[in-house]
Amino acid sequence: MDEFKKHLLSYLDEKSINNLVDSFSMASKHAALLNPNKMSDELFLSLYPNVTKHPLVPHAYIYDKNEYELGKTIYHELGCFYLQEPSAMTVAYLLHPNPNEIVLDLCAAPGGKTIQSSILMENKGVIISNDLSKERTKALEDNVTRLGLGNVIITNNNFEYIYTNFLSYFDKIILDAPCSGSGMFRKDDKMIEDWSLNKVIKNSMIQMSLIDICYQMLKPGGTMVYSTCSYSYEEDEAVIKHLLDNSDAKLVDLPNNELLYKGKDNLGIHLFPHLFPGEGHYICLISKPGKSDLTDTKEANSYRKLLPTELSDFHINNFNNVLYGLNKNIKYKGINIVRYGLKIGELFKDKIVYDYHLARYLTDYSNKIDLSMDEVSSYLLGNELTKINNFKDNVLLTYQNIPLDFSKTNGVKLKNHYPKYLRKKVTLK
Repeated sequence: MDEFKKHLLSYLDEKSINNLVDSFSMASKHAALLNPNKMSDELFLSLYPNVTKHPLVPHAYIYDKNEYELGKTIYHELGCFYLQEPSAMTVAYLLHPNPNEIVLDLCAAPGGKTIQSSILMENKGVIISNDLSKERTKALEDNVTRLGLGNVIITNNNFEYIYTNFLSYFDKIILDAPCSGSGMFRKDDKMIEDWSLNKVIKNSMIQMSLIDICYQMLKPGGTMVYSTCSYSYEEDEAVIKHLLDNSDAKLVDLPNNELLYKGKDNLGIHLFPHLFPGEGHYICLISKPGKSDLTDTKEANSYRKLLPTELSDFHINNFNNVLYGLNKNIKYKGINIVRYGLKIGELFKDKIVYDYHLARYLTDYSNKIDLSMDEVSSYLLGNELTKINNFKDNVLLTYQNIPLDFSKTNGVKLKNHYPKYLRKKVTLK
């Protein structure tokens, strides 16, 4: 810890360093970001009244994990909210991607910044949500599907090899760079043991390479956010200074707030846990001079008659008789795709079996059945339900009008199509 404190003297005074280190012994903070398509602030607060508003991010609340086990509730299972560290939650909020933009989240898993971006974009436009680790994209895919996000392409690529295919292409870019992880000291003592100045310097070199690549992929008029969970100047301000010295990049002003520590030379902000209710983060916004152009084209296809009306403007793609949709065209040259946008369902001759992802995306459907708490609990375990109804074929199952899954029905039986790997006992709270 002495070596860590010594190297912070490059931009912090001794009192600030001591306050920061003392905060490592404090309890970690937890927050929930609401999915507005599924849960209102009023409903959330009626269910969990002892929460506090996030100091910056709308529709986000800090809670005590000992009081509310939100990750074990039916509302979490239904994608009503995403649980995220409060500092990390601030990154996408400050970037604030807009509907119909094309966004790259370069190091995305497990998906918090992608999810928040999708919500800010009102489920429109396209986010390429990438992670270098194929294993980590699984968690990303699960979260995107659970929350019913329809504008996310999940990819598994090393963009160092393919970035030239996307020069000046993205309207917004999120670079939450791999780092030495000192911002995780409070959550994990092993991170303290693993920290070294050599690790900081090694990561700094990787971060400079990544930010150079991202800036080249950013459109003129576009904005990117650079963030780390590191307190080190070498991984934070020094990386931004490197970009400014080697490009025409400009800094974007960030809010003046007593909770935010303005970094050395005003190069970004630090969210220190002794000032801000979170674990710790560094954030900087960068723009590229010029003007961005948002364009899109639509194409006709033969699948429209099989689809819900909410997908009337979607671009539909057929991969081995599985339909996927996006509401904006993008280019895919060289991309290894894990999930191609919204998974709509599987074709069987002239019919389609709708997917669980589509169920979570929809806000309404003409044929739907609202289940009781006991019926939901049974369904989540993988059981078929018996329930007299007036429908045939695809029917949307809901709980308190929140979509759960699509089922096939003959008017009596509700077949269980819930993904087998998700079947579990859920504490219904």
